[in-house]
Amino acid sequence: MKYPVGEVLKSYFRLLGKTMFLVGGGLAFALAFGSLLNNESMLTLKNSIAEPLQIVVSALIGFVAPGPRYIIYPLLAKLFEMGLSLSVIYALVVGHVLIEPSTAMLESGFFGWRFPLKRFAVSLVITLAAAELMLLLVYMDWGF
Repeated sequence: MKYPVGEVLKSYFRLLGKTMFLVGGGLAFALAFGSLLNNESMLTLKNSIAEPLQIVVSALIGFVAPGPRYIIYPLLAKLFEMGLSLSVIYALVVGHVLIEPSTAMLESGFFGWRFPLKRFAVSLVITLAAAELMLLLVYMDWGF
Protein backbone atom coordinates (compact mmCIF):
# COMPACT_ATOMS: atom_id res chain seq x y z
CA MET A 1 0.00 0.00 0.00
CA LYS A 2 1.49 3.31 -1.04
CA TYR A 3 0.95 6.50 0.90
CA PRO A 4 0.86 9.86 -0.83
CA VAL A 5 4.05 11.86 -0.32
CA GLY A 6 2.07 14.85 0.94
CA GLU A 7 0.45 12.77 3.67
CA VAL A 8 3.80 11.30 4.77
CA LEU A 9 5.42 14.76 4.89
CA LYS A 10 2.49 16.21 6.81
CA SER A 11 2.74 13.41 9.40
CA TYR A 12 6.52 13.81 9.59
CA PHE A 13 6.41 17.55 10.22
CA ARG A 14 3.63 17.17 12.80
CA LEU A 15 5.71 14.62 14.75
CA LEU A 16 8.85 16.72 14.31
CA GLY A 17 7.03 19.74 15.73
CA LYS A 18 5.90 17.78 18.79
CA THR A 19 9.41 16.44 19.35
CA MET A 20 11.02 19.86 19.04
CA PHE A 21 8.44 21.26 21.47
CA LEU A 22 9.44 18.64 24.06
CA VAL A 23 13.16 19.17 23.47
CA GLY A 24 12.77 22.94 23.74
CA GLY A 25 10.67 22.62 26.88
CA GLY A 26 13.23 20.36 28.52
CA LEU A 27 16.10 22.67 27.70
CA ALA A 28 14.14 25.69 28.91
CA PHE A 29 13.51 23.87 32.21
CA ALA A 30 17.21 23.10 32.64
CA LEU A 31 18.28 26.65 31.79
CA ALA A 32 15.70 28.12 34.17
CA PHE A 33 16.78 25.77 36.96
CA GLY A 34 20.43 26.56 36.27
CA SER A 35 19.73 30.27 36.57
CA LEU A 36 18.57 29.70 40.15
CA LEU A 37 22.03 28.43 41.13
CA ASN A 38 24.48 30.95 42.47
CA ASN A 39 28.17 30.89 43.36
CA GLU A 40 27.53 31.34 47.09
CA SER A 41 25.40 28.20 47.33
CA MET A 42 27.97 26.18 45.37
CA LEU A 43 30.78 27.47 47.58
CA THR A 44 28.79 26.53 50.68
CA LEU A 45 28.14 23.08 49.24
CA LYS A 46 31.78 22.52 48.36
CA ASN A 47 33.07 23.72 51.74
CA SER A 48 30.54 22.03 54.01
CA ILE A 49 30.19 18.60 52.37
CA ALA A 50 33.12 16.26 51.72
CA GLU A 51 33.64 15.38 48.07
CA PRO A 52 32.92 11.63 48.44
CA LEU A 53 29.57 12.55 50.00
CA GLN A 54 28.97 15.09 47.21
CA ILE A 55 29.33 12.17 44.79
CA VAL A 56 26.68 10.15 46.63
CA VAL A 57 24.29 13.11 46.67
CA SER A 58 24.99 13.80 43.00
CA ALA A 59 24.28 10.19 42.02
CA LEU A 60 20.97 10.32 43.88
CA ILE A 61 20.08 13.62 42.20
CA GLY A 62 20.89 12.00 38.86
CA PHE A 63 18.59 9.16 39.87
CA VAL A 64 15.59 11.47 40.22
CA ALA A 65 16.47 14.01 37.50
CA PRO A 66 13.62 14.26 35.00
CA GLY A 67 13.79 13.51 31.32
CA PRO A 68 16.60 12.46 29.01
CA ARG A 69 20.22 13.47 29.44
CA TYR A 70 20.18 16.46 27.10
CA ILE A 71 17.98 18.24 29.60
CA ILE A 72 20.61 18.19 32.34
CA TYR A 73 23.62 19.15 30.18
CA PRO A 74 23.10 22.94 30.51
CA LEU A 75 22.76 22.46 34.25
CA LEU A 76 25.94 20.37 34.38
CA ALA A 77 27.83 23.01 32.41
CA LYS A 78 26.68 25.64 34.92
CA LEU A 79 27.78 23.46 37.86
CA PHE A 80 31.19 22.87 36.24
CA GLU A 81 31.50 26.60 35.61
CA MET A 82 30.88 27.19 39.31
CA GLY A 83 33.74 24.88 40.28
CA LEU A 84 32.03 21.58 41.04
CA SER A 85 34.45 18.74 40.36
CA LEU A 86 34.17 16.48 37.34
CA SER A 87 33.78 13.49 39.65
CA VAL A 88 30.55 14.92 41.05
CA ILE A 89 29.28 15.80 37.58
CA TYR A 90 30.25 12.34 36.36
CA ALA A 91 28.23 10.75 39.16
CA LEU A 92 25.20 12.82 38.21
CA VAL A 93 25.39 11.83 34.53
CA VAL A 94 26.10 8.15 35.19
CA GLY A 95 23.42 8.00 37.88
CA HIS A 96 20.93 9.54 35.49
CA VAL A 97 21.76 7.09 32.70
CA LEU A 98 22.22 3.85 34.64
CA ILE A 99 19.60 4.10 37.33
CA GLU A 100 16.76 5.72 35.30
CA PRO A 101 13.67 5.13 37.43
CA SER A 102 11.26 5.94 34.59
CA THR A 103 11.61 2.42 33.20
CA ALA A 104 10.69 0.67 36.46
CA MET A 105 7.03 0.12 35.58
CA LEU A 106 7.88 -1.26 32.17
CA GLU A 107 10.56 -3.55 33.57
CA SER A 108 8.35 -4.79 36.39
CA GLY A 109 5.62 -5.58 33.87
CA PHE A 110 7.96 -7.69 31.78
CA PHE A 111 10.27 -9.20 34.39
CA GLY A 112 8.53 -8.88 37.77
CA TRP A 113 8.96 -6.26 40.50
CA ARG A 114 12.24 -7.69 41.81
CA PHE A 115 14.08 -6.96 38.56
CA PRO A 116 13.94 -3.13 38.73
CA LEU A 117 14.85 -3.18 42.42
CA LYS A 118 17.92 -5.30 41.76
CA ARG A 119 18.84 -3.20 38.73
CA PHE A 120 18.54 0.00 40.79
CA ALA A 121 20.82 -1.43 43.48
CA VAL A 122 23.43 -2.67 41.03
CA SER A 123 23.30 0.58 39.04
CA LEU A 124 23.76 2.67 42.18
CA VAL A 125 26.77 0.60 43.25
CA ILE A 126 28.32 0.89 39.76
CA THR A 127 27.65 4.64 39.66
CA LEU A 128 29.21 5.28 43.04
CA ALA A 129 32.20 3.03 42.37
CA ALA A 130 32.90 4.68 39.00
CA ALA A 131 32.61 8.20 40.42
CA GLU A 132 34.81 7.39 43.41
CA LEU A 133 37.38 5.87 41.03
CA MET A 134 37.31 9.07 39.01
CA LEU A 135 37.80 11.07 42.20
CA LEU A 136 40.77 8.87 43.11
CA LEU A 137 42.28 9.43 39.66
CA VAL A 138 41.87 13.18 40.08
CA TYR A 139 43.66 13.06 43.45
CA MET A 140 46.48 11.05 41.85
CA ASP A 141 46.78 13.72 39.12
CA TRP A 142 45.56 11.31 36.46
CA GLY A 143 42.37 13.26 36.09
CA PHE A 144 41.23 15.88 33.66
